[in-house]
Amino acid sequence: MELKKFAFIFVIAFFSAWPVSLRAQVSPPFESPPVITEVEARRFLDEYVAQYVRMDVETFMTFFSRKAIENRMLTYADIREIYQRTFENSHSLQYDLEIYTVQTYKESTTVTGRYEVIQIFRANPFKKVYRGNIKWELIREGGVLKIKEINYGRDYQADQPGHPYP
Repeated sequence: MELKKFAFIFVIAFFSAWPVSLRAQVSPPFESPPVITEVEARRFLDEYVAQYVRMDVETFMTFFSRKAIENRMLTYADIREIYQRTFENSHSLQYDLEIYTVQTYKESTTVTGRYEVIQIFRANPFKKVYRGNIKWELIREGGVLKIKEINYGRDYQADQPGHPYP
């Protein structure tokens, strides 16, 4: 009987002396960024389109993360230069966007759709129409939505004058 008491006390003492950190292996709490909702993504892109047609490169570039990539190769500086040139050479821009899907993930949201941009030039009375599919990856940086990546294609037949397709 003494041996059973001794064994019981030994087991209790052993488990109570066991380090606390080994008893409960729980990950430390951390702040995960809030998920980007579909409504947020749509509002963000509505404002993106509105700023694009205003042709203010400073304001427009605030939509992009400094780590943004365009068409899998252009860096933030390249993106800025292209939009600056586009805005400087345009008398006006019209941007129509149809969103097809909004997919929300843990740390980002992917939006796909179709765009049409009509550019009227400053130097001549001609216009150019760009259309195609587009895809954004949106992230939250410092609590603000930003474009991490934007990829788009172009329907080149729309660029050819007199082409039979609309």
